[in-house]
Amino acid sequence: MKKFWQGLSMAVLGILIGVQTALAQVFPVDTASTTTISNVKADIVAWGVVFIGVALTIYAYKRVKSLVR
Repeated sequence: MKKFWQGLSMAVLGILIGVQTALAQVFPVDTASTTTISNVKADIVAWGVVFIGVALTIYAYKRVKSLVR
């Protein structure tokens, strides 16, 4: 079981290192420009709203499905 967790942690670490360059392109940050930073903040808020919407949709689906039964 210990080898499983070691392998899993190494896989997660490898994925995070590989994704780092992709995230740099999704959220380009230029410290000299405040508009870029505000754009990044807006993107993060937008993604947060999307994730909350998905979570509420899944919750509502499960709730309605349980009421119908």
